[in-house]
Amino acid sequence: MSRIETLSRLQMSWSTISLLRKLMLIILFVALAFFAKGIYMPAKALLAQQLLNFAWARHLEDGELHRPWPWADSEPLAQLQMAGEDPLIILAGATGNNLAFAPAWMINSSPFNGNGNSVLFGHNDTHFNILKKVQIDDEIWLTTYADTLLTYQVIETKIVNENEMSVIQDNGQEQLTLITCYPFDSNIVQSDLRFVVVAKRIKNNSFAHHNSGY
Repeated sequence: MSRIETLSRLQMSWSTISLLRKLMLIILFVALAFFAKGIYMPAKALLAQQLLNFAWARHLEDGELHRPWPWADSEPLAQLQMAGEDPLIILAGATGNNLAFAPAWMINSSPFNGNGNSVLFGHNDTHFNILKKVQIDDEIWLTTYADTLLTYQVIETKIVNENEMSVIQDNGQEQLTLITCYPFDSNIVQSDLRFVVVAKRIKNNSFAHHNSGY
């Protein structure tokens, strides 16, 4: 083998190694980006709930509206809790911006303590990941902006297509419907399935929060 051929092969080897290094770096950066995103979204959701809880506590003290941060588009509307889970503050309006920070009430559904279907949406990788633990007959507690505690009992869980409108329609019964994407803990970015929890109002368990000791 001539010296020229040897040098040529060495150059090709170094070029291949250089290319592989570049590809490895690109793969590493992409992996880090996905990893950072995976941490950022839950951290953002957790921090937002802390700030929303502070605003909610101030509201309970003085009855006034308090934005969780100066540029917030919405104020706390209600507080939701399930057995064994931390309370979640609910925002008004199921917009993409609100859902990044908290579960949100669909404004054209029935108001809380009304006579219809109150619908809540939340992301399945943050706030509404807890829905995967829900069982039939579980109780859900909701404290309204007027400081009234409402109790609901889960009567149904189901998986539906995103185009199934019956789950958000008003059937004339006082109930709470919680909706999130499905499946849980999945890498599917845009699933067309929704996990739905339906809970009926327990009328005789509604009373002022500040008298409940809850």
